[in-house]
Amino acid sequence: MNVALPITRRAALYLRVSTTRQADVDLSIPDQRLQTAAYCACCGSAMTLRTGTSKSGRVNRYYSCSTSGRVDKSACKGRTVPMDKLDHLVTRHVAERVLMPERLEALLQSVIDRRVQTDAEVQARIDELSRERTTAEDKLRRLYQLVADGITEPDEMLKEQIAKLKADRDRAHSALERIENQGAAASRLDPDKLARFGQLMRSNITEGEVPFRKAYLRSLIDAVEVDQHVVRIHGSRALLERAVLADRATQPGVRGLVQKWRAEQSGTTNTYVVEFEWF
Repeated sequence: MNVALPITRRAALYLRVSTTRQADVDLSIPDQRLQTAAYCACCGSAMTLRTGTSKSGRVNRYYSCSTSGRVDKSACKGRTVPMDKLDHLVTRHVAERVLMPERLEALLQSVIDRRVQTDAEVQARIDELSRERTTAEDKLRRLYQLVADGITEPDEMLKEQIAKLKADRDRAHSALERIENQGAAASRLDPDKLARFGQLMRSNITEGEVPFRKAYLRSLIDAVEVDQHVVRIHGSRALLERAVLADRATQPGVRGLVQKWRAEQSGTTNTYVVEFEWF
């Protein structure tokens, strides 16, 4: 005799079974390192994790174009890449072509050049403001000395001139303080710092617990574009520079999820692209 369970009992049983099954699935997935980072070069949609079972019963995992899987091949021809293969290739190429000291220096050279130019411009402005402040202070001292020696009387014209010089001096002084507070003299990307950062990050993305490896890898790259025969890793030179200067190799940042990626976004000098064949 079948006895119908109350709704609350059926719901509790469903949740318990579903949670158990989901836990089994979660434990069975070894590494989804590039999920939310990989994108289809054909349509720009995210590559999502899909599974398939071989004749021997082995579960294979792939990154596959979400548009192709959600709609059909008419919407996008799609790309499907074995998960382990893409994870390994991206990690290896980031380690060898981004994180080696000479590669870091080459990638960041344009950023370094801009920083040097900016520092030179800032220093020129500092020198100019310092001269303006010194000139105003010298003129004020001379005027005060004239009054003290009785050579001139502190009439209205003199008072206006003194007030103007004080305003010029204070303006230059305030501008100098703002520049100093903004840290005009930033840290330099010296070779030792590049070497330490590269070595530690190579270790971080290849060793240790999977969640940490994934976080470190995602902190270095913006997107992984999967094309028919090649893969392109896109990253930001500016973010890479800030990571080196901030010693972010010991503290991986949390990167926001970008739902869509478009190729034109990488067409600036502030980005780098690492391309390799996968098929």
